[in-house]
Amino acid sequence: MLLFFTVWINFCSTFFAHPMYFSYTNMDIDAQGGCVLLSVRLFADDMETVLHNKYNIEGWIGTKAEHRDGRRLLREYLNERFSITVNNSEKIELVADSMTIVKDDETVFCFYMKGVARQSISRMEIDNRLLTDFFEKQSNLMIISTGRNEKAYKLNRKNHIIELSLE
Repeated sequence: MLLFFTVWINFCSTFFAHPMYFSYTNMDIDAQGGCVLLSVRLFADDMETVLHNKYNIEGWIGTKAEHRDGRRLLREYLNERFSITVNNSEKIELVADSMTIVKDDETVFCFYMKGVARQSISRMEIDNRLLTDFFEKQSNLMIISTGRNEKAYKLNRKNHIIELSLE
């Protein structure tokens, strides 16, 4: 399914003027080990909108014109708009695996993050509000894998929370 969404994002960004607003997140959960791995794909121009409108800075990430605070502010934005709470109490801190930001065909940023809970995970609440503050029709597609099980979710401005039982 990851391949399908990667091809779809690249197709849309190549042949259309970015007519849809969506992100794609793949989440792998190791409930026993309390570990969560995330890869988040967002259109580069949407992230530039965040930098410009929220933080009033210009400069494409990964170019000579990159603002010195751009990557830090994008991490701040991601942590503000995407959160994970486990076992009804512990908020997992999402740490960037050195916040690798890759541009695919100069159109998509890929963020790779990791979170570790202090205990095994039996319940999880995921709040994904990425870009819904800037784009009314933003959709955030999530594929969540727990061992051999995989499930897809479509989130938006009104429906942005997923509750999982991992027992």
